[in-house]
Amino acid sequence: MKNLIVQKPEAKVAKTKAVIKKAELVVNGKELSYDDIWNFVKEKAGGSEANVVIVPLDNVDLKSDKPVPFGYGGKAGGVRQRIQDGMLKGKDGDKTFKNLKEVLNHFATDGHSRKQPVCLHALMHGGYSSSSKYWMTPYVKLVVQG
Repeated sequence: MKNLIVQKPEAKVAKTKAVIKKAELVVNGKELSYDDIWNFVKEKAGGSEANVVIVPLDNVDLKSDKPVPFGYGGKAGGVRQRIQDGMLKGKDGDKTFKNLKEVLNHFATDGHSRKQPVCLHALMHGGYSSSSKYWMTPYVKLVVQG
């Protein structure tokens, strides 16, 4: 008698695609604190600023010398203007910053705080104070890059 080899039918494995949702932080009716920004980086981006990008929203006019309606009233080429332009358009307008870490490191030399990034906070909230007529109108969002 020959040895019979009985093969079990292969189990069918359902093929599913993983759905990866991009984590975003954008102002939506509630002021964000600096702690909220860092908690987002910690919880959604693995604690690394290198995993986060600053994304201008549709209300930013990237072709303009004044892409947002605040922060451009001081000295032409001043620190605030350079920092805002860098966050919106990249270094020298060439979009060379790859992530939040590069932006913060670059502008730390201009005195922009890494832990309390005032210009980033302003772009996320629509101005530098709650008295701004654009307050709570976001111009950028933070997005975890895939």
